[in-house]
Amino acid sequence: MRFTKRFKENALLIAFGIVLFVLLTNYRVLLDVLGYIKDILFPVILGCIIAFILNVPMSAIEKYVFRTPKDPKKAKVIEKIKRPCSIVLTLLITIGIVVLLVALIIPSLAKTISSLSENIPQIVDHISEKIAGNKALSSIFKSFDITADNLSENLTNWLKNGVSALQSMDSTMSFAQAIFSSIIDFVLGIFFSIYILAQKETLKRQATKVLSAFLPERATNKAGRIGQKSVDTFGRFLTGQCTDAALFGTCCMLGCLAFGFPDPVLIGIVLAVSALIPLIGATIGMIIGFLLISVTSVTQAFWFCIFVLVMMQLDANFIYPRIVGNSVGLPPLWVLFAVTVGGRTFGVLGMFLAVPVCAIVYSAASEIVNDRLERRKKLKEARESHKAKKADSSQ
Repeated sequence: MRFTKRFKENALLIAFGIVLFVLLTNYRVLLDVLGYIKDILFPVILGCIIAFILNVPMSAIEKYVFRTPKDPKKAKVIEKIKRPCSIVLTLLITIGIVVLLVALIIPSLAKTISSLSENIPQIVDHISEKIAGNKALSSIFKSFDITADNLSENLTNWLKNGVSALQSMDSTMSFAQAIFSSIIDFVLGIFFSIYILAQKETLKRQATKVLSAFLPERATNKAGRIGQKSVDTFGRFLTGQCTDAALFGTCCMLGCLAFGFPDPVLIGIVLAVSALIPLIGATIGMIIGFLLISVTSVTQAFWFCIFVLVMMQLDANFIYPRIVGNSVGLPPLWVLFAVTVGGRTFGVLGMFLAVPVCAIVYSAASEIVNDRLERRKKLKEARESHKAKKADSSQ
């Protein structure tokens, strides 16, 4: 018995529908299995993510720093040292940036919170006077049983706890040692990422060989194109994200200078770093900036929040979707959709990775749809041509 192509396609659709129904009706079991697999493979997954991120600056270093000279002997030497030197330089630059940011932000933030914890009763009294003069705010606070005394006590305790935590991280070296000694998965992830970066061409060849052994040539070529597009998309996304964060931080720093807010450079750096996290990053930076400015003036801190909220709206609705959306070839609507779904599903990491993943799915789906439409168009033209020839022959 011979099965037609149409029968095979329908059978595949039915099988896919049955599998999807089983998975949806037993989604808790599926999530448990996926969670178990994730726990086992977490260092490998983390290593792949780190390798994807570090591949962008490493490729730039290889391209611009270790250019291949015309002399064959020198070219041979450069080719041998290019990869290991690029990996070392990438790691040193990354660690240097992280250490510099921690050294700049953590001590200032600890000092700010320490000053706030000492002045919190006066700040709460000032806010209480403002609230007492407003009937709507006063009724809201009374409904939640919030008084000046318990608010002052809770804020003081919270800030003191924050000070002790930040002061324990005041030393950059002790903070780094605590991270590397306590999180073994992170260390393993680093080693996996170094291996992936060092052997990325070999891994690519091995993956192509495996696909060629089990899939038709057409499917292998398509998988190769999608894989290469995935790497390029993530690289463009990371570049776009860093560009948007740097632009946002610079604009906020210039705004702080224009409006006379204290510590404009430090606040600009904080906002730029926090803006690397899509959507909620700027809010985190705004809270840190509020704490930094509150030491000098609570009124200025509130005006700073209003300023940053305006900047966040401009960035979220006009700048971010265009910079990041254009860098990954994804429409602005889908950028916002990806960030929202990724954040609700996998938290901060999901928000960061959602845009490139959505762009990869979007480009892969577009390629598959366009390919099928092209095949249907050719098939329709062939049928029409066959009908025309048959009609001519009958006449």
